[in-house]
Amino acid sequence: MSQQELADALGYRTRSTIAKIESGENDVSQKKLIKFAAALGTTVDALISEEISAAPTPALSPSFASKRNKNAVIILAAGESSVNRQNIPNQFVSVHNKPIIVYCMEAYQAHPAVDDMIVVCSKGWEDIIRAYAGRFEITKLKTVVTGGESAVVSLKNGVDALVKAHYRPEDIVIIQEATRPMINVETISKLLLACMETGSATICHSMDDYVQFDISGSRPQYLNRKNIIALQSPEAHRLALLTEVFHKCRQLRHPLTESCFTMLLNFLNYNIHFVEGGVNNIKIAGDDDIAFFEALRQTHRSERNPQFR
Repeated sequence: MSQQELADALGYRTRSTIAKIESGENDVSQKKLIKFAAALGTTVDALISEEISAAPTPALSPSFASKRNKNAVIILAAGESSVNRQNIPNQFVSVHNKPIIVYCMEAYQAHPAVDDMIVVCSKGWEDIIRAYAGRFEITKLKTVVTGGESAVVSLKNGVDALVKAHYRPEDIVIIQEATRPMINVETISKLLLACMETGSATICHSMDDYVQFDISGSRPQYLNRKNIIALQSPEAHRLALLTEVFHKCRQLRHPLTESCFTMLLNFLNYNIHFVEGGVNNIKIAGDDDIAFFEALRQTHRSERNPQFR
């Protein structure tokens, strides 16, 4: 397929638009990316991952996918909560002989569009994280960074590491809580596509299954369930947005006490783009959550391997 033929198939007037996309000069929106995949007889994941399954043709050499921006994930594992039987941070509790944080690391290791991984952890856990990476073959782990006094400060430490590694402003940074081990490749893909289109996206979960009241006043006020969402993890943003926000916070002398970057965006009146996540994207906060996760993993293993039933 020539550039002009591809342009005609996608509704572009001239082949110059295709040439600019191939060279990396122009980005492709989420909707257009789906049309590109259909026209080229492949999938969106294959385009993002540079793994075009069909035989390459001159029109795809070099493909625009090879010019794509880089995607990195910062896994935040510096939390000290240990409301569990083992009296260690939840992200390091083992479930089915594997630490909870490793389930997160494996999801990003498996995703073809994620290039690099940074883990931010509490002081003293750095060598343990590196040992996990070696044992479970997490080859995308590039560095381990010591965390700060809040989740957002820990994130800034990770962002600083990406800047020092010469990541570009247009590159995408995924922010993942280490205590959400049910993250999967499908959710990561959905988040990346949304961030490619808007520059910023946060996974959330609709709360319309619950009746909720605001009891802060003298009389309880019913809240419209259709308008209520709960923030989850991960979230993804262009590196340019992350550095811009942290620069503004430095100018304002803001203390960075928020528990996630999306809350910081809200504080600074930035637009926030939400993406619906999955009901099983649970956060491990205590023994009940660990037991639930164990059950979910056992179900997952049974579905994939009938002998476990």
